[in-house]
Amino acid sequence: MVSTSALLSDHMNPADRDLERRVLSYLVGRHVPGLRNLQVEARNGTVTLRGRVHTFYEKQLCQNCCRRVAGVVQFVDHVDVAHASAVASAH
Repeated sequence: MVSTSALLSDHMNPADRDLERRVLSYLVGRHVPGLRNLQVEARNGTVTLRGRVHTFYEKQLCQNCCRRVAGVVQFVDHVDVAHASAVASAH
């Protein structure tokens, strides 16, 4: 698993680690602060994103970015929107 604060990969597959780094680099390259705190994990082409973003737009952006990286076969979304619970409870 890779996050912007540290490389946390505990598995040994170099291809997975490389894919994690490339996905993270693509996310950080969008210059959207909310995307910098996500965790990225890759296993055999399946990329999982975890974390919290500020808006639904940022969530959609990270999904689209992840799918654009070569080598991503499948995408698993575990990204929450920080204000989603506040909006839901207001109704």
